[in-house]
Amino acid sequence: MYLCFFVVLLFFFDYFLFFVFFMFFVLFGFFDYSWCGGIFYYDSFNFLFLSFMSVIVLGFIYLSELYSGLSFYSSLIIFFSVCFFLSGNLLLLYVFYELTMIPVLFCLLGYGRQVEKISACYYLIFYTLFFGMPYLFLYSHVLGFFNFVYYDFFISYEYMFLISLCFLVKFPVYFLHVWLPKAHVEAPTSTSMVLAGVMLKLGGVGIYRISKSLNFFGLEFMFFLSLIGMVFCSFICLCQSDSKSLAAYSSICHMGFVLLSEVSMVYYGKSMALVMMLAHGYTSVLMFYFIGEFYHISNSRLVYYLRGYFNVSLLFCLMFSFVMMSNFSFPVSISFFSEYLMLNYVSSIYYFSFIFLFFYYLVSFYYSVYLMVCFFIGCKNDNYIFDGRCIICLPIFFMMYNFFWFIYVI
Repeated sequence: MYLCFFVVLLFFFDYFLFFVFFMFFVLFGFFDYSWCGGIFYYDSFNFLFLSFMSVIVLGFIYLSELYSGLSFYSSLIIFFSVCFFLSGNLLLLYVFYELTMIPVLFCLLGYGRQVEKISACYYLIFYTLFFGMPYLFLYSHVLGFFNFVYYDFFISYEYMFLISLCFLVKFPVYFLHVWLPKAHVEAPTSTSMVLAGVMLKLGGVGIYRISKSLNFFGLEFMFFLSLIGMVFCSFICLCQSDSKSLAAYSSICHMGFVLLSEVSMVYYGKSMALVMMLAHGYTSVLMFYFIGEFYHISNSRLVYYLRGYFNVSLLFCLMFSFVMMSNFSFPVSISFFSEYLMLNYVSSIYYFSFIFLFFYYLVSFYYSVYLMVCFFIGCKNDNYIFDGRCIICLPIFFMMYNFFWFIYVI
């Protein structure tokens, strides 16, 4: 195990070798399932799929990022995130959870372009540390759940809520989400891709880990919190003039649906939450990538000024339209599959939730189509886009729409 850490630290100086090593490390988990050794604990394919997605996102950042410093900090974030996904006990889970914040702060303060990046870092530190204090307090006072091998018991609803607060910040759910739009707007493009594609999954995995202690008492509050967050953030997206802020609030909407699936207490709820997290990871990475590309060539993120790119690059606009269609769960995308199953279940059990879900789908469809149309139609744009920049998106594009089922059909 110590040899593995030495090799990882050595590979930090060569990004390609680091990517190859981590890819083999995750694939080893698929072949050696349910293996416990050192600090890594392979107890579910869910965490391995999320680790695989993190490595794919890291490879995409290596191809698209020009600054070596951002690539290095992205490597650190992915390294801590994979260690978090495969942690063997709750103490290491919290340690790696907090360690992911340090490279993000370096990216925000070192590569942010506006003075508001300081307040964004204040919000990020405050929300993460303040809501992590109840987790450490309860961990130090409640014995018996140090290792996940022996973690199988119920705790009271109050304890469960206080422990889950630590992870609900990184979901993030509504009322605990204020740090995310600020961090996204001030962060560079690669950091935004890591934030949306990987770091928002830390909250989902944390709820996964402690969900054995969930019982049916008090779940209505979690349901109501997720439904309110989905609807409110959808309407907030309608008022956004900054395309990057719109994408950030869109992430909050989708992760609210993930929370709704995780606490649904059905046998396929966690599986659909995993599929939603994978779909959101690939989709949000490409959303922030395209918005960042448009910003680099036009020096503006305002939706009103990003117009007329249909005449500049048809290939770029085609791929951007597929990304936005995946954002509002268009059929064939894997997000449609998961949200359709959970929509049937939630609306059949809680009839009042159909109203919330109706407004969520209506508004999310509207702002996604509005953003897509604004990029296409408008006055003629004289900016130049290199079409080769969208070729590197193909691996994530295939994962987003799961084109691999075509191979099975053939």
